[in-house]
Amino acid sequence: MISWLLSPSVFWGLFAAVPAVAAEFAYKKWPVDWPWWYGLPLWVPLQLSIGYGIFRLVQVPNTTLLEQFTVWAFATISMRVVVSVVILGENVQGGTWAALGLITFARVIQAFWGR
Repeated sequence: MISWLLSPSVFWGLFAAVPAVAAEFAYKKWPVDWPWWYGLPLWVPLQLSIGYGIFRLVQVPNTTLLEQFTVWAFATISMRVVVSVVILGENVQGGTWAALGLITFARVIQAFWGR
């Protein structure tokens, strides 16, 4: 029942989502008076790891691109909400909570019915 949590799709989805959300957090906290190119040593490895994670995600056998998109969307949206609420202390609007609920529901349906 929980075997989908240990699947290669979830691993590579999280592998790509963690640096994506980390980069978004760094963009949010970047000092306004610093030029963007000061961050190149940070941005380049993050972007390369995101690209590699997505490459590996879509290469997982016996899955469609749409299934992989659902995994990617679930991982990034849930992590963005956690970072916004817990770390940044921002107020998350109702539409974002609804989107998180719908993508969670889509992931559950995919895991139990879609296979």
